[in-house]
Amino acid sequence: MKNKILTLVVLGFTAGVVLAGCQDKGEKNSKLTLDSLAQAGVDSQAVKTTYSEDWQNFKNVSEQKIQNNEDSIAAFKEKMKKSGKKVKAGYKKEVANLEETNRQMKKKLAEYKDDGKNTWADFKAGFNRDMDKLGKAVKDLTSDND
Repeated sequence: MKNKILTLVVLGFTAGVVLAGCQDKGEKNSKLTLDSLAQAGVDSQAVKTTYSEDWQNFKNVSEQKIQNNEDSIAAFKEKMKKSGKKVKAGYKKEVANLEETNRQMKKKLAEYKDDGKNTWADFKAGFNRDMDKLGKAVKDLTSDND
């Protein structure tokens, strides 16, 4: 009988120590969580500011590229006025396609809505890829006839 009582006392004491230890960790974790959340709020604001600056820089650079494409196409069209009908006919469709693609890129940039960091990264990568293709096509077209 003494063994059973002693065993129960030891088990009760052990359970009390374990529960007390868990409670301290829980309080520490909750304090850390509150501190982490407060820090995340500060970090979140910094991320929003950085994102906003990145978006404005990206938009400005992209608008400049679009404008450069428009200028190159206009200069090429002006140069084409001086050339023969066969040359004009050959480039007319290509120029129209490039102008349409340039307008679509401008529209795509203007209509972009912020849907999160991942969406922004995907948009930026895709837009840059398309702009590079368009820029290369404009350059190839305008330099072919120089």
